[in-house]
Amino acid sequence: MNFQSASRIIHLFTSQHKRALLVRVPVFPLHSIHQIKGTSHLMNTNRQTYRSVMAALLFLGVVLACGKTDETEKANKLVTEGNAAITEGKKHASDADDKKNKMLQTNVSQLGEARTLANEAIREYDQAVAKAKEAAGKFDEASKLQINEKLKDYLSLKAKEYNKRAELIEALKAVPQALIDSQNRQSFISRANEATQKAERISKEADDLESQADKVQNDNPTIIKKSGT
Repeated sequence: MNFQSASRIIHLFTSQHKRALLVRVPVFPLHSIHQIKGTSHLMNTNRQTYRSVMAALLFLGVVLACGKTDETEKANKLVTEGNAAITEGKKHASDADDKKNKMLQTNVSQLGEARTLANEAIREYDQAVAKAKEAAGKFDEASKLQINEKLKDYLSLKAKEYNKRAELIEALKAVPQALIDSQNRQSFISRANEATQKAERISKEADDLESQADKVQNDNPTIIKKSGT
């Protein structure tokens, strides 16, 4: 029996990095884990959640402005730097997810190994958070330049979105942290369930900001265009 079986009762969500403290290893009795039911829903929603996170981090180009205002070139440079941060964040988020999955698949007789994987996942999540915040900062800085007002609106929304994505990744990080902190199976389930319900709410907020930004872009195709178009 593995941690994945226990984790599947957590209600993960639909839809996109800080210190790891070593504490006592949680004790998950084998027979108790084996009795857990309703496991398929968790893994399905978990996969949906991760796809959403990665879709956000894979967003290409944010924007390139068509206008010729004084600071458009500077804005575009900041956008390029923000996109580079997103690309790096994608890698860290992917590595974190891989480590978290290995953690969940570790046999209960190897709790020390699972704890090590949890700490490694947390470190990757921390770096993904940092990169999402870096991207948000670049977009926010660009939105304050002397550029077209619609472009300002777009970049402001993208800055808010990526700050929200950073919150989302923080919430995802709480699942491996729950394994480290919990003293028993029920504690892990409770903590992880709370974290993933929070992540679901944040995910929806981030998606709403993304939709608002997309509308601004779609309504102003001559002012804002995506990279490569």
